[in-house]
Formats: sequence, structure tokens, C-alpha cells
Amino acid sequence: MKGGAQMATIKDVAKRAGVSPSTASRAMHDSPLISEETKDKVRQAMKELDYSPNFAAQNLANQTSNTIGVILPAREEAVGDNPFFIQIIQGLASICNAHDQLVSVASGQTTEELIKNIETMIKRGNITRFVFVYSQANDPVLEFIKQHSKIHYVVIGSPYTDKETTCYVDNDNFKAGYDATKFLLAKGATRIVYAHTDLSEKVQNARYKGYLAALSEVNITESPLCLSTERDDEIKNAKALGQMLSKTGGKVGVVACDDILAIEIQHLCDICEIEQSELALLGFNNSLLAKTAQPALTSVEIFPRFLGSEAAALAINTKGNDKLKLETDHIVVPHKIVERASTKI
Repeated sequence: MKGGAQMATIKDVAKRAGVSPSTASRAMHDSPLISEETKDKVRQAMKELDYSPNFAAQNLANQTSNTIGVILPAREEAVGDNPFFIQIIQGLASICNAHDQLVSVASGQTTEELIKNIETMIKRGNITRFVFVYSQANDPVLEFIKQHSKIHYVVIGSPYTDKETTCYVDNDNFKAGYDATKFLLAKGATRIVYAHTDLSEKVQNARYKGYLAALSEVNITESPLCLSTERDDEIKNAKALGQMLSKTGGKVGVVACDDILAIEIQHLCDICEIEQSELALLGFNNSLLAKTAQPALTSVEIFPRFLGSEAAALAINTKGNDKLKLETDHIVVPHKIVERASTKI
């Protein structure tokens, strides 16, 4: 825009490109859900309108805050040690910035403390839109949010029951587990171990079921391995891994429920004096940890930044508890396997 003309907004870009504002936002941030043709149209419209997402936020006229509340799980170590959550928040912030929305994070060491902080955000901050960066069965925090009729929320992770009408963003974790197992089978593994920490967690269980489906197609018996997350259980974990791997000859593949557990398995192999070259090890999340592991870890990329950006797009396209012509109430973000040295058997 030249001279004293009003600065272009994302709605102007969307109109010029012939797409919805949420599609324009996704295209700007290179979402894998958007075609290259659409991305090119949006980029061209941005160029023609001299659009920049870094402009001052405008006041909303609907007497609600222009802030999206981001709810972290009430767990101390799981959040701070896992880059997955940081990447989600980065994705959320990228879309919120483009829409003149602020991001406020709610956290707590306990469920009670987290609920208290959220209550303060609602009462004092007048925040009516929240994004849960996790999905948990019988979650008291979610139940607290549900008690407020004017609050709209989006969950990253699929609902636990079909009766829930939650807006959500997720990967197809069943398919991811299936694809990971088929990948190791194609590498020549004659036995596949599924390493997990808690099959009651929805994501771990969905990937486990995908693993089982892949094995059933080739008549291979399942080999689940539950490892403890307690630091004092290192020797017990090493013993369990050693016993599991001693049961078979030939090539063994290991599908770990996430990168953190996969790297722990690499460490346990050193303790047990197991040659990592004998294994085909694969994790999930494709975090920085996977790239720097020794050997570098093959991992399933689940695009956490896009999980965050898609959740933000759903949250922004609401006004209080009224949906503003949402194209969908759920989005499935694709995944892909990134191969590295850990599966070259």
C-alpha cells in the first residue's frame, strides 16, 4: 500500500487470492495441507498488496479479548523436557501474529493450580478461546472449561469418545504406527518390537494398534516392550530390553513411541553392550534430538508446528462460542518418515 493508504490485512490478501482467511494463513506458513498452486496465489497477493504480518494489533469491537489461551498439561518434567510442546506453541504464535491475536500460556505444576490460572485468564483477561496442546481422558481441566458456555476450545489430539463435539487437530496416529512398522519390515526386519511407556495414553495406544495391524498382514507375532520413565529404573529397563532382544535371531526392528524413548533405548543398548547396528530403531516427532542422536535417529515427522498453526486457525475462526463458518471442526495433519542412520541394517 502506498502513501497514506490503509495497511492491508490478511482478509485483503485472502480476497485478492480468492481463498478464505484461514487458508491464506496456512499458505503463508507453508502448511502441508495447502497446495503449491494456492500458496503461489497467496504469495502473489501479499506482494501486490505489500502485506506484512508484523503490524500493530487492532482492537476488537466485540468486547472480547484478542488473546488465545494456550493450555499446557499439568506435568512438570514432560513439558520442559519435550521440544514437541515448544514447536506447537511456535506454530500457534505464527498464525495468531498474522491475525493480530496475542498468545497467553496457562501452566501449573498441579491440576488445581492450572485450573486456577485458567479461571484468572477468563475472569480478568476476558479470554474466551483456548487451545489445549494435549488430549487426556477424563481431564478435569477440560471439564472445567466445558462449564463455561461462552468459552470455545480446540484440542490438539482427538477426542476420547465419539460423543464429544470438540474441535480438534491431530495426526492419524494409527496410520503413523502402521507406516512405521511397514517401513521396518521393508528394511528386512523379521521381528518388530513396539516400545512404549503407557498404553493408556491415546497417542501411544493408537500407534500400537497401527503396529499390530501391520504385523497381522505378515503373520508376525507382536512384541510389546513397556519401559519405565523413572530415572531409578535404568537397570531394570536395560534388563527388559536385553531379554526382549535375546529372544530372536535375524534382523530386529524397534518402533519407539517417541524420539525421547528411542534415544533412551540407544542408551540402554550401550549398557547392555548391544550393537546398535543389529537394530533398526525408529521414533516419532522428528525432533532435534533425533537429528543429533548417535546414530542419527530415523523418525516419523508429525509436524508439531502445523498442529499448532491449524489449532490456532480453528480457534481464531470463532467468536465466543459461535462458530464463524468453519470449514471443518477437525483437521488431520499428515506425517512422513525421515530416514537416518538408525535404520540402515
